[in-house]
Amino acid sequence: MTDAALDASVREERTKSSLKQIRDGGAIPGVVYGKQTGTMAISVDAKDLKKILGSVTGRNTLINMNVNGSKQTVMVKSLQMDALHHRIQHVDFQHVTEDTKIRTVVPVQLAGTPKGVALGGVVQHDMRSAEVECLPSRIPDAIRVDISELMIGDALSVSDLNIPEGVKILDHPHTTVVGVAVMKAPEPAGQPEVEPEPMEEAKTKTSEKE
Repeated sequence: MTDAALDASVREERTKSSLKQIRDGGAIPGVVYGKQTGTMAISVDAKDLKKILGSVTGRNTLINMNVNGSKQTVMVKSLQMDALHHRIQHVDFQHVTEDTKIRTVVPVQLAGTPKGVALGGVVQHDMRSAEVECLPSRIPDAIRVDISELMIGDALSVSDLNIPEGVKILDHPHTTVVGVAVMKAPEPAGQPEVEPEPMEEAKTKTSEKE
């Protein structure tokens, strides 16, 4: 698991005007949560945070946070986004310790091309992320699934995955991860659509038959 450094400043004020001032200054307001450390309001540099989120490990990056000279290890817990401009408005961090397991979500990545694809099959990737529980240092970048041997009609579930040592998947073992299905034949073209008769015309024809 990749580590990253991030400086933070303690926020004394929590008014809307102070939050706007923080964002206008190129920072993002946030909160650090921890069972032992309690709750602390902070702000971090927007560019530094975006760089961490854009890395391979993304939100699962272990961050060495320096808060006014005091250092602690945290992870991004949640983000509040501006729906219109897709900008980060607020960030929650979770304090972590090396000897305490945590729960997080990691991507599920497929590797290889199924043999069934050459026979007309199509890959159906149903489960694109997995919830895992492990020590912070054991968080995988992704769960990689080899699908090269799959034929049409084959599927892999959570119980079939090759999980790294020390990592536990919390999703149901029978949940389908990926499969190879028969490609649906396209509907024949050129068939005219028959529009339903208007209600009034249908009533008139019925009356005439009577």
